[in-house]
Amino acid sequence: MASRAPETGGLWTRIKRLRSNWNFVEEVEVGGPKSSRKAVNSRLNHGLTIETEPQSAHESVTRTAVPPATSTVRGIDAWLTGRLDLFAPAVVVAALLVRIFVAGRSFLNPDEALHYIILNQRSAYWAYRISLTNAHPPLIYLLLYYWKFLGRSELMLRFPSVIAGTAACWFAYKWTGRVFGRAAGAIALILFAFSPATIALSAQVRSYALLLFFETAALYFAEVALSEGSVRKMWSFSALLCLAILSHYSAIFFAIAIGAYVVARLVEGRSPRGVVIAWLGGQAGLLALCGFLYVTHVSKLRSYIGTPEVAIENSYPGGGHEHLFTYARERTLGIFIYLFENHYVAQGLLLFWILAIAILLLGHSMTRNRRIRFPATGVLMLVPVLAVFGAGVAGHYPYVGSRHTVFLAPMLFAALSFFLAKVTRQKLWAAGVIAILLVVTSNASGPLFEPYITKENQRLALMKAAVSDMQRDVPAGSLIMTDYQSALLLVYYLCGPDLILPVGAFNLPASRLKCNGYTIASFQTWSMQAPFLLQHFEELANAQRMALGERVWIFQSGWGPTLAADLPRASRQFRCVTPRTYGDNISIIPLAVGADFTPVATVSNCP
Repeated sequence: MASRAPETGGLWTRIKRLRSNWNFVEEVEVGGPKSSRKAVNSRLNHGLTIETEPQSAHESVTRTAVPPATSTVRGIDAWLTGRLDLFAPAVVVAALLVRIFVAGRSFLNPDEALHYIILNQRSAYWAYRISLTNAHPPLIYLLLYYWKFLGRSELMLRFPSVIAGTAACWFAYKWTGRVFGRAAGAIALILFAFSPATIALSAQVRSYALLLFFETAALYFAEVALSEGSVRKMWSFSALLCLAILSHYSAIFFAIAIGAYVVARLVEGRSPRGVVIAWLGGQAGLLALCGFLYVTHVSKLRSYIGTPEVAIENSYPGGGHEHLFTYARERTLGIFIYLFENHYVAQGLLLFWILAIAILLLGHSMTRNRRIRFPATGVLMLVPVLAVFGAGVAGHYPYVGSRHTVFLAPMLFAALSFFLAKVTRQKLWAAGVIAILLVVTSNASGPLFEPYITKENQRLALMKAAVSDMQRDVPAGSLIMTDYQSALLLVYYLCGPDLILPVGAFNLPASRLKCNGYTIASFQTWSMQAPFLLQHFEELANAQRMALGERVWIFQSGWGPTLAADLPRASRQFRCVTPRTYGDNISIIPLAVGADFTPVATVSNCP
């Protein structure tokens, strides 16, 4: 058999080209003066091979292969890539189980109790009418009005939020993966599934989980509609955007951002006429909905609740450019702290977010990635933050780390996921490890799910123990005084969830509610401190026609109650008060009406 001349030069050319393409290193050393290339059968990245035939028995080949660690890492990444469609649903299931656990372990917070009292009416019409006295759109109340017929326990009332919050994780994954790639989608899924803030809000009788679900679904359907030219998907996007605004008014900021993004994409991509018409029709419907909500609800809010205090307290205080920069830095950092509950993690992620926005806005000059729509995607990530920041500076909306700005989470998580995926060069294993470390650190270091109350102090067992002791130790017919947030909780836990609370039940000092043999009267304040009690006790005691020496029980619970600890320090007359506490956020304090209608301890002969 005739032998062929070795193609040494051609072989090296091919190896260099493959190394350039796949970033893979292989050396072939040939030994001996008469040696030429023998059989080279090296499996480069992605299974590529290079072969030559042996030329003589004296040829020898020494090959430096890929390091085993590198080969193992690449194998893990390939394994994860092939099973991502199984990994993602598993994460969603884990997110669901976590939310169910959290939803079932805690008693209602005062805001949740207020939501339930509003929706617990004799008809859906009345639930809607009463909801107009609150600052939120009506969707959550109408949804839960019908849902409560399935059950009125804490877990059942929170279950729509559990479902919506879990579904939001899936849509965040699908949307982020479609825009930034599968590694970014995996990071966004983990962040959304296990952020302390999204977990907490997905386990409450509030509208924020619905808001996040409609936002993420709208983002996904908008992207699909624009990419595929789908008229039906564009109508779906518009419907979801309307539902987001019906869930919470902060969705207005989101609507501004997604509107700017869609316009940029329509102009850039020359979308089909049907898609453009569908978008215009959806925008017309959205404007009509906003007009309806303004006329029937927003314009009348001041007559019900006055000026929203939270917006004023957290608005920009003024003072020039330096103060504006400090306000922007501290409040933006506060949003990241709220989402991750760890100051060090939040500071690092804020820096990553800034870098991500810079790359997205300047993407044409910094990357050749054809998947991402530069700079339209950067606009989508940045505009909602700028919009709510401007509203905060103007004093119209709180720019602060709280549930009020959680609508930013889909865009913030997506930008962070893009940056982390870029840093890890789209490697799934590295992206997953980083995301898991972030959420583990966040959940391990953050003690709070609610302001001024820890997870331990909001355990359902504590509230059940307090109510059980009241039913056993407080005589029937006794008067129980509370502040307003505590009265809301008593209506649900002491009176029972079937009770329909009359409108204005606690509006006046003489107002009272009778239930299960007890009389409940509330001071006209949301949360009561010791100086307030000392100043207003006589007014409420007279309005309730109490007699001298008559015993009264003060019940306090909710966000930051301090009466049990403050009373003994406020006056010597309370040094013998013996409050019964259940954690740091529930207390029952026995008092009596003194000679001058001031509160006194029930213990006689107090030294």
